[in-house]
Amino acid sequence: MKMIIYFISGLGADERIFGKLCLPEGYEIRHIPWETVDESENIASYAERLASKIDTSKPFMLAGLSFGGLVAAEICKFLKPEKLILFSTVKTSAELPALYRLAGKLKIYRIAPRKILRVSLPFLYWFLGPADKSARELLVSFLDHTNPVFLKWALREISCWKNTEVFLPHVHIHGENDRVFPLSLVNADHVIKGGTHLAVYNDADQINQILTEELAVVYHRSKNYSEPLTD
Repeated sequence: MKMIIYFISGLGADERIFGKLCLPEGYEIRHIPWETVDESENIASYAERLASKIDTSKPFMLAGLSFGGLVAAEICKFLKPEKLILFSTVKTSAELPALYRLAGKLKIYRIAPRKILRVSLPFLYWFLGPADKSARELLVSFLDHTNPVFLKWALREISCWKNTEVFLPHVHIHGENDRVFPLSLVNADHVIKGGTHLAVYNDADQINQILTEELAVVYHRSKNYSEPLTD
């Protein structure tokens, strides 16, 4: 029986951002898609809705990228995965850049962001770091299909996030040149040399190797997983 790892993508992205990942034998990826958001809800209540997609009758793991990492951290407050895998994100509000917290206080997220971002692609390419044509095309596709209500809501929740809890066990993988969540502010377990915010796509080979090593040492607490996983 395989261990399921539930993946939550980044803000505006979908499962395609994880398309180059390859898990070792004994593990299976399942993607949790974003749900339509109610602007009055907070990230904690939204996380509870997403968590309803998780089969908790057997052990599982959880993985989150960027904003998906924040949501995953919230889910870990009421569900207990075998391990939390974090890509290009922050674990607590203390790791957020001060500028983001200031933006929350000033409520800058109220500005309709998608139209501004769509005409600022050179800045986005610099900020997010797509490494090649396919990554840039993927980024534009995400932007064009992102619900502006969801985008504005998520920016509000990031800038106002108050989390202080760090779930254990976890593994945090971060790009050396991440401009969204600078490496200097986070305590990462693995640093992708030269990696940007999109390291999970740009540097998938390195991340696949890290995941293989990390998942090899996971011992499953449930008696159903007391032996190494096989097909």
